[in-house]
Amino acid sequence: MSEIDRLDKVLASSIDDETRAGIWESVRAILEQGPPEGTATQSTVLALGYVQSGKTTSITALAAAAADAGYQVIVALLGSTNLLLDQNRDRLESSLGVTSRSDYVWISETNPATETAGKKLRKFIDMGRVCLVPVLKHAGRIRAVAKQLEKIPDDLRVLIIDDEADQASLNTSKDAESSTYAAIRELRNAVPSHLFVQYTATPYAPLLLDAADILSPQHVEFLTPGKGYTGGKQFFIDNAERVVRNVPLLDEQASKTPPLQLQKSLHNALSSFIAGSALLLLHDAASPPISMLVHSTARNDVQARYEFLIRRQLEQWRKSIVEGDISSVPGAILEERNRIVANGADDVDDVAFVTKLKVVISEAMTWLVNSTADVNKVDWHVSPIHVLVGGNKLDRGFTVEGLTVTYMNRPASPQVDTLEQRARAFGYRADLLPYCQFFASKKTVRSLTEVVHTEEDLRARLRDHVEGGGSVHTWAREIGILLPEGMMPTRSSVVSALSRMGLGWHQMRTPSRLVAETAHNYGLLEQLGLMDAPRTSQGRLAFRTLHVDSLEPVETLLAQWARPDYSPGWLHDEFVDAVARGFAHLKKATIMLMEDGDAPRTRKWSDELGFVNLFQGRDLKPQPNGDFYPGDRFVEGLENDPNQILIQVHRTQVRQHEEDGEVLALAIYLGSGLVVRKESNV
Repeated sequence: MSEIDRLDKVLASSIDDETRAGIWESVRAILEQGPPEGTATQSTVLALGYVQSGKTTSITALAAAAADAGYQVIVALLGSTNLLLDQNRDRLESSLGVTSRSDYVWISETNPATETAGKKLRKFIDMGRVCLVPVLKHAGRIRAVAKQLEKIPDDLRVLIIDDEADQASLNTSKDAESSTYAAIRELRNAVPSHLFVQYTATPYAPLLLDAADILSPQHVEFLTPGKGYTGGKQFFIDNAERVVRNVPLLDEQASKTPPLQLQKSLHNALSSFIAGSALLLLHDAASPPISMLVHSTARNDVQARYEFLIRRQLEQWRKSIVEGDISSVPGAILEERNRIVANGADDVDDVAFVTKLKVVISEAMTWLVNSTADVNKVDWHVSPIHVLVGGNKLDRGFTVEGLTVTYMNRPASPQVDTLEQRARAFGYRADLLPYCQFFASKKTVRSLTEVVHTEEDLRARLRDHVEGGGSVHTWAREIGILLPEGMMPTRSSVVSALSRMGLGWHQMRTPSRLVAETAHNYGLLEQLGLMDAPRTSQGRLAFRTLHVDSLEPVETLLAQWARPDYSPGWLHDEFVDAVARGFAHLKKATIMLMEDGDAPRTRKWSDELGFVNLFQGRDLKPQPNGDFYPGDRFVEGLENDPNQILIQVHRTQVRQHEEDGEVLALAIYLGSGLVVRKESNV
């Protein structure tokens, strides 16, 4: 039986046919980029998944398919901490049957650093075994493995898998090579014939690397999550009203000051977790483990204080709640129970609820997961109920089993990849959604919501570009990443030479002043229906306004608009592209005719610049009747709702040249973010 057939039977117990077919299709596509037998070539492929979407399953399937394809050595960089390495290695070995089969296909050798381990590895290669080599993503470990692999035959094809490839692998030094990056270079040089596969859900750094970088991918494979996956869209857009809970600004964790007591929002989160766990165990005895994640800070001493306060609160509840007596249950727990039931969970009678509540509180285990804790791994088998407290160790790659409640009062990171990786709540939780709660500040939730659009735009635009014959590198230069305002794609130490185009407002300062072209543009407005559109109040003033829910009339207007080849700051093709990208998630746009009643406005013209400023400013004070005009830049409530697409057509005359007739000029508002690209000369 082939390794693919054997693993497919294992996966069939928990994954549907369609999803499994997609997994095998993607790993075959990845292996097609590998070196042909007997050739010394190297290729880099980026396998792009979603956070907590089953990348480990894809890695396992890739290893199985590689074994069938003749790869005898599979090096897997499975984490930058022993916690991650152990978690991922155990999963791979279990699914592949490395330690349970008796057909002698596989052996596993973790961190083979010594000469003895190297000889053992080479002996198994000679015996025809497939050698799985899990390695800690640490410079010393990788170098030691590279030294041993140098001694295997050069024509032996090797598969190198780099999990969470955007994290510790990349070069973070401006003047030299950082240690882990240099070690990976040595590893790749040690095996001339290999395929290097980067797995990540946050690809911003690898995609923006210089083309000559050894870790810059030549190919991208898009991994599709299976049925039941709940990611950012499901949490922060589709189900935000029932899942997302606010952490007040005062409850955000200051960097160095441990809390004296549980914040009210954390008390509510813990209450929700305890109530939900009781209901979940009553309805589904096979549901454990059930867990809660508390992510407050990177400081170990502050994390320890949180763990103590949570443990103390659980002990107080254990003592105060009387079995069978619903009146002894704190009001916060009862309120959270009602909320969970309103979200779609089935309720139970009070006696059963209190009885199970006592069991949950008694069984609850708290785990402090950081570099100073005694715990090297979370033992999910010792109890059905777990509360994990930690910081960076609970970010990338770590799977929190049965996670229902997340409490994240750590201030939002401005780096998209870091913020996205903190969302451990994502995963296959469709059946658990009534019990899922995500507590975070408004800023964190807003950022995570906007990052959903960043992620969807990146995948769609990158896929279209590559399938249209482009490369990863031309995508980085020509298309780039659409980012929320105030955010950056990744660490500045990893990528450089980036260009940034702010979205916001752009005005056409030198529109066409030719009579024929102005008449043509008026025809476009007539065809669009803007000239007869109803006026919409914007406070003291009102303007003809169209709200469109189709991209076609907007694209037609912009594509056919008569204009000079050059206008200062007006990047027409860029703006048309940005409109299309924004429309993909907003699904609507506004078009307004800016005029003075029924007459054109008069604007100052500079021979060098064109119109000095098309926009009318805000009123200095309200009118006696209270009317107030916010200014052209803040119509349609842009000040409070900046995520919009707005096109203004300004009817103007050039001051002191009114006899030349009217001029139509465009101004476009593209949203509040920016587009980041690789500079074209890199």
